[in-house]
Formats: sequence, structure tokens, C-alpha cells
Amino acid sequence: MMDDQKEKIIEQLRSRHRQQRRELDEQVLHDNAHKLSDAVTTLPEYQTAIHIAAYFAILGEISVEAIIHKACEAGKTCYLPILDGQSMAFAPWQPGAPLVKKKFGLLEPDCSKCDWIDPSELDLVLTPLVVFDHACNRIGQGGGFYDRTFEFTRTTEKPVLIGVAHDNQREPALSPQPWDISLHKIVTEKAIYSN
Repeated sequence: MMDDQKEKIIEQLRSRHRQQRRELDEQVLHDNAHKLSDAVTTLPEYQTAIHIAAYFAILGEISVEAIIHKACEAGKTCYLPILDGQSMAFAPWQPGAPLVKKKFGLLEPDCSKCDWIDPSELDLVLTPLVVFDHACNRIGQGGGFYDRTFEFTRTTEKPVLIGVAHDNQREPALSPQPWDISLHKIVTEKAIYSN
């Protein structure tokens, strides 16, 4: 299949799944987030992690706020992504600390650059996505931030990349592009998919 045909299919999948996410009602979003939290916090990868990257959900993404709260209560350090040009860094954040709205409407920690850590220092990354398949391939928002930032994981075991999503974001199979980074696992409110 030609590259422009693949890109067209990917954009169609993105568009359809974004719309499905936006149509989920508040109760479903709430219930899915709590089921996700229960599933993620029982994973050995979560239990041994000290430095965990998370995010604040936008546009119907599955929320990981309950996981952030549990992690902080357990003495783990949580980090949120900061977009810096075409790259992504991570800054520590705990519930109640200030946030600022930045590019794409993302909430980022209100801190100085000296507080940022290198992505290689993370143990676990809760990765948002738009579409996934049972083999842990993902289609993200299209900016390539996670693929570029975690390209180094092709040759390392750390950090563990766990995609998080609503189960209805799953497709039977995706055809990853050469630059796409596969995830170790994907967790939804219904299942755990392993690579």
C-alpha cells in the first residue's frame, strides 16, 4: 500500500476514534477511569516503579488522575509531559501543585526547566493513544512526540511503556510505520493486552 493511502487510513481511524471518545458520557468516563486505575495499580511494572509519567486527559481520553493520586500516596513520583518544540520532557507534579495550559490545551506543571528530567530516568510511562490493536501497536494524536521521545527504548528495557485507553479504541490490527514505537502493554477498563 502506498504511503499516502496508509496515511489516509490512519487519519480516518483517528477521526472516527476521536469522535467515539468525545461521545462517551461522563459516567462512562468516570467508571472507565476507576476500572483502569484498579487494573494498572495491580501490575508488577507499576508496583516496582518509582518514577511514573502520566498525563491529564483531554477530549475524552481515559483519565489517569486516580492512578496519579494512588502513586503519590504510595510515595512514588509522578511526572507530566512538557512539550518543548518538537521534543517532550517530563516535570514532577503532585496533586494540588500549579498547572498551566499550554500547546494543544495540555496542562503542564508550572515549574522551571531545571526541574525537568530526561525520559530515560522514568520507570513507567502511561501513554495516551487514539487507536490500538491487540499487538500493542498504537496510533497517537499525530504529532509524533511519544515516538520521538521514546525511540531510545528500542534498545533498552526502561522505561516500560504502557498504553492506556478505552477498550472501544481497539482495532483488529494496525500496520505500524517504521518510526512507531510499540508499547509493552495496553490497559483498558476491560482487558490487559501484552506485546
